[in-house]
Amino acid sequence: MPIRKRGKTWSVDVYLPNGKRYRKTVGTKKQAEEVERKVTAEIVTGKWSLRGSDITFGELLPEYFEYSKTSKAKTTHSNDRYRIEAHLLPYFGKSFLKDITPKMIDRYKAKRIRERSSESKVSNNTVNHELVCLSHIFKMAVRWGYAEQNPATAVEKLKVARRFPRFLSLEEIDRLLDACKGTHIYPIVMTAIHTGMRKSELLNLLWSDVDFDQRKISIQPSKDWHTKNYKPRTMSMTPALYEMLWRHRKAQVRNGVKSEYVFTYNGKRIKKGIRDILRTAVEKAGLKPKPNDEDSEKVTLHTFRHTFASQLAIAGVPLRYIQELMGHQSSQTTLQYAHLSEEHVGKQVFRLPFSGENKSWSQIGHKVLNIADLPPRKKTPSSL
Repeated sequence: MPIRKRGKTWSVDVYLPNGKRYRKTVGTKKQAEEVERKVTAEIVTGKWSLRGSDITFGELLPEYFEYSKTSKAKTTHSNDRYRIEAHLLPYFGKSFLKDITPKMIDRYKAKRIRERSSESKVSNNTVNHELVCLSHIFKMAVRWGYAEQNPATAVEKLKVARRFPRFLSLEEIDRLLDACKGTHIYPIVMTAIHTGMRKSELLNLLWSDVDFDQRKISIQPSKDWHTKNYKPRTMSMTPALYEMLWRHRKAQVRNGVKSEYVFTYNGKRIKKGIRDILRTAVEKAGLKPKPNDEDSEKVTLHTFRHTFASQLAIAGVPLRYIQELMGHQSSQTTLQYAHLSEEHVGKQVFRLPFSGENKSWSQIGHKVLNIADLPPRKKTPSSL
């Protein structure tokens, strides 16, 4: 009912063609009926029609960028803007929103796949990111009354091959840390391996977040930064990490470094410039990917996050604890380490005292027999 009585007043409640809601409260039923007739007449004359009929995809973008800048993380906004301006805008820019259909988006998807070459490797994952970005633009267009529906929701994503993430073995960790010693990235790499922190979490870590008395590190939002899911988390420092950070702090004080940030170079906070020196350390440690091996991923700062989680799973730490330590919002993300945890659980049978792995099996009266020690099998009617 567009007209309804609320106490001693009457209200008009109508959804307009542009998706917005029109509500007005008046004193009498007659006044409410007059308002309803007026709004109905305006709808017929097109006053409340969708604005998308005369706006192009390119004309919508300034408003979307303004929204994205204030509503998304800085890195996400920057990445999305690049995808839009480099790929989506050239293709959809001059098209009216009402003319962009699932078929048109499918053609865009096919075009991006055809652009693959030895120089430009457009992966399925890259195209999917662009489709997600396009879908969100239309989602906002619908909310703002520029479009009736989101055509991108009807378009299927490309298949993406899933691989287990690269992580370092204990021996590789040792070699890499040796290669990093004496460089300003050693404290960063050491902390990453012992905490599983994301790059942004590492570079925004403050000394006020490091509690040497309680031997804990707090990963929490600061004045100009927040965690990926806006949630803080706390973890204990391992003895090795505690000792390293303690020495690192003493060295900063001794050298007169007054930065509030944990990781610095020449007295100033480290914001970037890690990639090149890490690549050098990786090559020195012999961890460079094999040539022409598609399954061999490069070792990056994010590799240490996977290493942290993988080694915890191998050590038998339950996945729910790994999820909390990693700061995963969804348990589905943590499940990528389940195969390591399951492998560890399956091997626990070897801890049985009579498994044959433990040489003390003879103490409980069991004897492990070789096939040659078994008596010959008697023939039975079923085996003839």
